[in-house]
Amino acid sequence: MLWKLVVGGLVGATCSAYHRASANVSLALDPPTLSIIMDPSKDIVPIRAVIVGGGYAGSKMAYQLDSMFDVTHIDEKNFYELTNDIIPVIANPWKEDVNLKACRRMMVLHRYYLKRSNVVTGTVTGVDASRVYLRDGRTVPFDLLFLATGERKPFPFQTRERTISGRVQELKRFNEFLQSCKKVAVVGGGPVGTSLAHDLASARPDMQVHLFHQRAELLPRLPGVCRRHAQAKLRSNPNLHLHLLTRVTDVDGVVLPNNGDKAGSSSSPTRHPSSFQLVEPPTSDMASPESSLTLAKANTPWWRSLLSVVWSRRGVVPDQYSVHYDTLQSQVRPQQSILQQVYYGKRDEVEECGAVQARGVEGGFDYVFALTGDTPRPIQWDESQAGSTKSPNILREHETKDGHYRVSTLMQFLDHPNIFGVGRCTNLPVMRGYGASDIEARTLFRELSSVVSNPTRVFLHSRDGVQLPRMRIPRMHVRLGVDDAVGCTPWSGGMTGVSSVHEFMQDRSYLLKDFQNPIFYKQQDQTKVKQRVSQWLAEEITDIVDFSHC
Repeated sequence: MLWKLVVGGLVGATCSAYHRASANVSLALDPPTLSIIMDPSKDIVPIRAVIVGGGYAGSKMAYQLDSMFDVTHIDEKNFYELTNDIIPVIANPWKEDVNLKACRRMMVLHRYYLKRSNVVTGTVTGVDASRVYLRDGRTVPFDLLFLATGERKPFPFQTRERTISGRVQELKRFNEFLQSCKKVAVVGGGPVGTSLAHDLASARPDMQVHLFHQRAELLPRLPGVCRRHAQAKLRSNPNLHLHLLTRVTDVDGVVLPNNGDKAGSSSSPTRHPSSFQLVEPPTSDMASPESSLTLAKANTPWWRSLLSVVWSRRGVVPDQYSVHYDTLQSQVRPQQSILQQVYYGKRDEVEECGAVQARGVEGGFDYVFALTGDTPRPIQWDESQAGSTKSPNILREHETKDGHYRVSTLMQFLDHPNIFGVGRCTNLPVMRGYGASDIEARTLFRELSSVVSNPTRVFLHSRDGVQLPRMRIPRMHVRLGVDDAVGCTPWSGGMTGVSSVHEFMQDRSYLLKDFQNPIFYKQQDQTKVKQRVSQWLAEEITDIVDFSHC
């Protein structure tokens, strides 16, 4: 009986205390304490990082900095695209289930692999010390600016479509257009031109493919075993015609009537309004090793005017083109050093920079792929906006003669330590490609991580930047069909056949891993990031020694 009284007393006391506490509750909010009012982290503005460009380098930087800064990613389209995979998509006849799945694999929305970043679709036309200017009038402020504008590629490796669905339909229509082509020219025997010519000739036996290359060997930056293997592979195709030591000087378009009678056309070979035009090539040998000439399109892309005519499925004859070329004379190449022979292989002692032996014209082409090397695309004012106020551009003085940006080995602009250039848009003397862009993006992320994670005073040293001697041997693989490839890496040298195919597939998986299967890291303390980056920017200077490669 006693224990019942004790338990009842405890329960009663508890209920009484709870009733008194609930009766004294006020509906008014509790006044804020002084610690909450004086907390500086509530008013902190994160470091604003703006990344211009949606290629591999720009997308990789946005993914790496997503948890570190307040990132704004600016791109003309809303997705990332692996351009290497475009070749089999356009070369093989279109199969809805196969090609559509391949297109979806190589295109990833920016929002898919970015958790906190802002994605802005637009074109940058100007930059000043604190903000970037877009074509539509918007401005985006920044504390750190990363330029990854890349290089301008020929169609179909570059697009104006801004969505994945539009891009897939564009590639499908172009593939259907190639079905009607009987004779195609590929100008340039570099990695893209060699792979495209082989795939077109292999997948379309009824198409005559002509590959023009001004050097005596294909793939001049790869080791000799790779060049010989690729050349033998291409010569084994009966419908692929290889023109070595042949420099293309001009391309003329012939307008044919829509009655389908090509042979009966009496129109003379005149300059087509939308045909290619010659422009000056980049002056750096490292930038465009395939050729010393670059073919560019007119202001209005001719293939867009061709869409409404050629891709109408009925009774339409595509325009034909004539390729004007010079046949060059071989010259003796200087002897290689032993170290070069170890890494690059022994090359034939010939060089294609000789005098012109003969001139010729090859006509009847339904399409011409101009793949003699990409051209830089620096930020510049759009001349079509003549009526609006011109945007400032402090980066114009940092452009080289060929249009690349002059940066240090730390990828900084001179006197602008908060502006970086990464990828193909820089003038670093390396073989431009995915391998070099990946090294530059990871190096730049390591530099910024050392600033953010180190509580002591940090300065960037030359040893923290890109080590150019280590990048002179390219990491590159060229696909030659489904079961063959050639390539080289700094750790393996030249590779051909199955081993190169395996390395090519590993590189492809690595390039897409962060975008298809992203890992979202915990956001860093913005107070510490702001404090350390601000202190670093206040004391950081650019060293002229780091620009010695310029």
